[in-house]
Amino acid sequence: MKRWLCNTLILFGLAFWPALAEARDIKVAAPILSGHFDSDGKGRSRAALDAIFNECGMTPDYVLHRWGQHWLAYEDDESFDAVAIVWDSADLTGHRTEAFIHQANGVAFRADRQLRIRTTEDLAGLRVLGFGGATRMFPSLARVMPTMKSYWEAPSGFATTQALVNGDVDVFLTDGLIFAIDYMDRTRNTGARYGDTHWPAMSFVRLFPTIGDRMMFRDQAKATRFNGCIIAAREKGTIALATAPYVRPYKDIVGDQIPAD
Repeated sequence: MKRWLCNTLILFGLAFWPALAEARDIKVAAPILSGHFDSDGKGRSRAALDAIFNECGMTPDYVLHRWGQHWLAYEDDESFDAVAIVWDSADLTGHRTEAFIHQANGVAFRADRQLRIRTTEDLAGLRVLGFGGATRMFPSLARVMPTMKSYWEAPSGFATTQALVNGDVDVFLTDGLIFAIDYMDRTRNTGARYGDTHWPAMSFVRLFPTIGDRMMFRDQAKATRFNGCIIAAREKGTIALATAPYVRPYKDIVGDQIPAD
């Protein structure tokens, strides 16, 4: 009886082992980036990835790095199975997945300016503050540059928010959600109230095609499986459900312009 029970448990364990192996932790290099992964590892991208990995039966182990360092960590340390938030321009080793979430880029500006901006052509005559490489990323922006009153790209660390508040520029080219999170967080951290004279209300208008954030896996089979889980999670609505709490608090600025997934 004991031998029969022992053999049964062994057979059961062997049968169950592949499932356990499939569900093992996936070590992921991830960036600390406002709106995606904060310093505690929480954010919209984290929520989306958790929903997809859950669909896959995988348990991600996120290791946080400064932006850009997450790519280097993945390249240099083969213990990483994957890297999160990979742009199309990133030249990395491995297998790129489909976009697991999308970002909205456009212009932020003071709401009291009541600017009527619907297309890049409406930037004519305005003082525009961009970010490094914006004109290469958005060809429609480059085409209308000659019509702007001024255009320049902010260096790293420049106080872009303050430039808007002070009226030094008319609009700031930005990712809508990242801008809204940064602006409202700064407001709260100073003990102020959003919409007061020191932190005026802001508006955001999406002007450019959405940009997809992707994963990169070393193993092609895992990348293929992850792609299937993106489709399944999107069809079930679990990505949109998981990410909503990270978008809803900022709708005063971004409205309904942020893609659900």
